[in-house]
Amino acid sequence: MKEVHGACKEIQVDSPQIQTSGTVYKLNSPFTIKIPILKIHSGDENRDSHIMEILGYPDIPEIIVVVESAEAVGETYLIRGKLSIHGFTRDFQSSGKVEPNGVGQIRIFGKVNIQFSDFNLERPSLLFIKTKEEIEIGYDFLIKI
Repeated sequence: MKEVHGACKEIQVDSPQIQTSGTVYKLNSPFTIKIPILKIHSGDENRDSHIMEILGYPDIPEIIVVVESAEAVGETYLIRGKLSIHGFTRDFQSSGKVEPNGVGQIRIFGKVNIQFSDFNLERPSLLFIKTKEEIEIGYDFLIKI
């Protein structure tokens, strides 16, 4: 089956309160990330249009992530929070990496796996063949601290 990648380069992020101690980072309070559905692109306008419809656009204009905690576990961080897609909110957890990226900035990257059915989403199909149930969402953020 073909693998498809979509990206959104225009997100809104609350200013997270992050405490640093050497190369260890501590999230002091939850923060929100808003991903505008209209800005998610895969390189195929027809596919993007169909995905926007599946995600509930224009009635639901964004995907919302609330990062509630990030706990250091060895060289990675266990990131937990709430993910809201298509009007449904579910808990999530992800293993991510955090690294310094110049003065006053960190890079946070990793992935989280979800199921279409977790958010009551229709699985897209091509020529009567449905996509996989699982979606891997990769993230890569630069955050000022």
